[in-house]
Amino acid sequence: MRHAEREETVHADHVAGLAGVLRGRAVGAIQTTARGEPAGQAAAVRREAARAGVPVIGAGPGERRRIGDLSWEVLWPRRPPPPGPPSASGEDANDASVTLLVRAAGLTVLLPGDLEPPAQRALLAAHPDLPAVDVLKVAHHGSAQQDPALLERLRPRFALVSCGEDNPYGHPSPKVLAALRALGSAVARTDTHGSLAVTADGTVVASG
Repeated sequence: MRHAEREETVHADHVAGLAGVLRGRAVGAIQTTARGEPAGQAAAVRREAARAGVPVIGAGPGERRRIGDLSWEVLWPRRPPPPGPPSASGEDANDASVTLLVRAAGLTVLLPGDLEPPAQRALLAAHPDLPAVDVLKVAHHGSAQQDPALLERLRPRFALVSCGEDNPYGHPSPKVLAALRALGSAVARTDTHGSLAVTADGTVVASG
């Protein structure tokens, strides 16, 4: 498999659900990272958005939005993206993940996408006042690539791991799960608990 083809396959989870998100819903805009990699997937997002008549706009750090009681701030990625070709490992695409700090129903939630440790460290350096959170969607499906200092700062009450059952990557990492539990986090994961929902009273409901 050529490198470009591998990139498209490895990062399919970044974009493959877009058609389902748009189906049967009114969507005002799609916000994306400024780093259009892998190129084929970035093009697929633009095609899907054009088919649905939805504009695609970039998300930049410092952006704040609110809808009713729901508010969010874009913490990452940096803009513009660093120069140079994408890395052979695909970390550039991961480290350009749009990262949101969300507040709703009295809860604070961090959504870091697939950030790898270099970007996790840079995120913490850029936001030294980053608060502890009620809910963390653990980066990169709970992979072993986590920055301990960021987890220590966040100390989530609930750590949610999105990963496929019997996935070939070994996600989530037992070491990461143990580290989260040592911080006092209640861990829930989609491969064993099914679909997860956080309710307004601060509990996690699982379908599995």
